[in-house]
Amino acid sequence: MEFNGARSAEELASTLASMEADYGPFDARLGEPLLSAGDILAENGDYLQARNFLERALHVTRINQGLYSEPQIAIVERLIDCNVAVEDWDAVDDNFRYLHLLYSRLYDRGSDQWNYGLAQVSDWHIVAINNNLGSDMTDHLREANKLFRQRLTLAEKAGNVDEGTLEILRHNVDMTAFHLRKNQQQQEGGLVTERVYSRLESRYNDRESSVASLD
Repeated sequence: MEFNGARSAEELASTLASMEADYGPFDARLGEPLLSAGDILAENGDYLQARNFLERALHVTRINQGLYSEPQIAIVERLIDCNVAVEDWDAVDDNFRYLHLLYSRLYDRGSDQWNYGLAQVSDWHIVAINNNLGSDMTDHLREANKLFRQRLTLAEKAGNVDEGTLEILRHNVDMTAFHLRKNQQQQEGGLVTERVYSRLESRYNDRESSVASLD
């Protein structure tokens, strides 16, 4: 799709609006132009507008090629790049979770494509944990632990994975499990502390009672 020199979001939107008037908003012929517009804007550093076009391209692709189709993977990867650029970590997390869904639906468990996809997603969770990105670190740990366990189980069954890779997977399974237990203990400790403070506060406010009773 040639945009005849159009580079700004407004110019690209105008060109695409003309196409929509001719074809309709969900026509398959809009997919590539929307993707091209997103690429142009991302190259120019206009990541928010690029994201809008890419999300529309993803929607058009879903409608015309089905809920789960290979062309969606490249679009989601472009969305990840845009969301990383604007540091929208919750959106990045949503993108990777959808990428996980695509790889799980499109490819057989244990296949090269499946392994590649899950490696990307588990790497994201590790990056998020190490850099405190996003709003729910416990969920990142939980998802990472699940993915590493899946990958380790299949790698051990395959029998053709080098020992170094297996050791890394085992280490990541153990470490994510350790931090999950640690987080759980901290949360449980916090609940106990909260109950103690609440109990003491009620005692201070209750001047008529001179003896504490068992709960």
